[in-house]
Amino acid sequence: MISSETAVAGVAETNRRGIETWFTARRFLPVLALFVCATFPDVVTGRATFFYRDFGAFTYPIAHYYRECFWRGELPLWNPLNDCGLPLLAQWNTAVLYPPSLFYLLFPLSWSLGVFQIGHLVLAGMGAYFLARRWTGNSFAAAVAGVAFAFNGLSWHMLAWISNLAAWSWMPWVVLSVETACRAGGGRRISLAALAGAMQMLTGSPEIILLTWLWICAAGAFGKSPWIQRIGRMFLIVALVTGLAAAQLLPFLDLIIHSSRSPGFSDSGWAMPVSGWANFLVPLFRCFASGQGVYVQNDQYWTPSYYIGIGIIALALLAVWRVRDKRVLLLASAGIFGFLMALGMHGGIYSALRIAFPQVGFMRYPIKFITLTLFALPFLAAYGSTWILSAEPVRARRGFATIAAMMVLGIVAIVAWAWKHPLGWDDWAATWKSGAVRVLFLAPIFGAFFLMRKATDFRPRLISGFCVLALLWADVFTHAPAINPTVARGVYEPGLMRAQLQLAPQSPSGDFRVMPTAPAIEKARRTYLKDPAQDYLCRRLALFDNCNLLDGIPKTDGFFSVYLQQYDQVLSFLFSYDRQGSNVDGLKDFLGIARINAPLTQGDGLDWANRSSALPLVTAGQRPVFADGAAALTNMLRPDFDPRTTVFLPSQTQSQVTATNRVAAQIAPGQFSAQKLTFEVDAPAPALVTVAQSYYHDWNARVDGHAVPLWRANHAFQALEVPAGSHQVTLVYRDNYFLAGAIVSIISLLVCSLALRRPSMPCPA
Repeated sequence: MISSETAVAGVAETNRRGIETWFTARRFLPVLALFVCATFPDVVTGRATFFYRDFGAFTYPIAHYYRECFWRGELPLWNPLNDCGLPLLAQWNTAVLYPPSLFYLLFPLSWSLGVFQIGHLVLAGMGAYFLARRWTGNSFAAAVAGVAFAFNGLSWHMLAWISNLAAWSWMPWVVLSVETACRAGGGRRISLAALAGAMQMLTGSPEIILLTWLWICAAGAFGKSPWIQRIGRMFLIVALVTGLAAAQLLPFLDLIIHSSRSPGFSDSGWAMPVSGWANFLVPLFRCFASGQGVYVQNDQYWTPSYYIGIGIIALALLAVWRVRDKRVLLLASAGIFGFLMALGMHGGIYSALRIAFPQVGFMRYPIKFITLTLFALPFLAAYGSTWILSAEPVRARRGFATIAAMMVLGIVAIVAWAWKHPLGWDDWAATWKSGAVRVLFLAPIFGAFFLMRKATDFRPRLISGFCVLALLWADVFTHAPAINPTVARGVYEPGLMRAQLQLAPQSPSGDFRVMPTAPAIEKARRTYLKDPAQDYLCRRLALFDNCNLLDGIPKTDGFFSVYLQQYDQVLSFLFSYDRQGSNVDGLKDFLGIARINAPLTQGDGLDWANRSSALPLVTAGQRPVFADGAAALTNMLRPDFDPRTTVFLPSQTQSQVTATNRVAAQIAPGQFSAQKLTFEVDAPAPALVTVAQSYYHDWNARVDGHAVPLWRANHAFQALEVPAGSHQVTLVYRDNYFLAGAIVSIISLLVCSLALRRPSMPCPA
């Protein structure tokens, strides 16, 4: 006969197995969605949306401009409203070709863009769930990883960007699909991996994409198939990903060649402070409240938080200590590497790698390497969860209790250090409360796990499992004041500032430009108002960063990752000379600057003053002066530079130019759009036509339908020549790299589509 103790043990074992398999994907999805919606109820219901920092200054204005182009039937290849014109689609992090962007193009933007962002948190959590389930074979442990990956301080902050959050969300999907395809092969699996990789590639976050593939390469040793097969399959996947994303990658690489970017573009600023490790246990340690009450570290402003949860850290440490698995070792190594790199020069590795591989500098801020650590921790926690649920009860309790006790001692030590050795920006009250609350969360997480072990009935085990997930979520939810605060959607009303500044409706023949001065830009960047709506409207009034796109107001600067090299030089000198009070009115007139910020001494620095001498976008009849590079730029900055009479052309164009004198030419108003300018010129003799728009080789000129050369003029702008008489001039933006890339992408998509039709063999473990 079977004893009662044996029967109870058998029931407990059945229940344990049940809870480990009950959390299927279908059941976990609504749980994850519930957590995300509970965090952002005002965004889901449409009462408010995000606005803080880059969301309001970059993400929303770019999405608005893209949406305007979409409903006009255009792709936003060129943006004429910032930096006197620059490529937009080629910027990559604008995510113009990212397929899910169609969601916010079709629905009201002030609601749909916020929902689009939080929807990616669900995508991230589900990807982590499937990857952790494959690695651990435990559905509950996979749910733990999914919650941690979807909801942590870094992912919460990534809501400010489409590119970073979308790339983060696709990271586990790419790892899972590429790992599966490299192990088992088959056209269907390889195609699915390529499609997942292409989706991430089109998001436009090169740093996260690079870290994803570094992990894939490092983890390539796992698998039973011959290594030569795995390498061959990976190369095939990479080739397909490159082909699928060619429409985005080719314009981007072309832009990089003509930009101010270089391996030395980056610096080691915005690195994690040496004490940054303590923020994994006490998230507000050495932090202070900045704009809108968001707590940040001193001199590290890329992300206000990378806190992932006290329970997740405990489970991850438990896995490193107790689980003997090659993948756990690799995850731990990746996490430590990401942490040391995030320290920048303080970590030692970053400076050594920058010397050996200058290309490391393309990752602009070292703190971004913390992404690799935040990737590793949820999966280490999944392994830790699996160990707790499968280890002998006494051993499991002692293991978790030991880790928990060490963490509590660490929290006490950190809080004590903050009390004994305060810094000028420390918020002591916030620090000790932050530490105390973490301890309060650690105890019930510990208890809930062991209720799952102890209970013999399925229902209490299930309730305990839900409690673990809810506590992990609540810990992150309460670890800091809102990392990405929200505001009423009305602040994004298009055209609001055009009316406020009493500007005429947008002209079909091109508007004059405005110029925010360097002091005004700095003041707008550092000024925060308590009321979120007033805070953002103040930035819109200052036309801060890309806020001008909401009103269709052209201006001289903008906020982008990549700038055209020559124009960037012009703008830098213009800001510098203007700050010094030097007379650069000739250059300002040429750029068509009709509004400029009044000096700080005459107001709050955000007022606007009129300039009546501004020239229109297109002028004609200037006398050419041949000068290259620095010589042309130096002459343009002279007080006696008159753009009405003189235009500087490169010396190599001298043999092509027949107009050698000033001519009384007339420009008839034309039709100007983002990617096409049409106007008429009437001149008694051959004349030069100068366009105050950034020169880029994708612009093509025609006179009466015949192609003519378009030259670089005044160092960074455009000029062409027309013969005597009346002529129609057309300038059209045509991106041949995009067209070639689109053809490659379509062919690659057809290849993947054909491969998807072929059935795959079962994948080996």
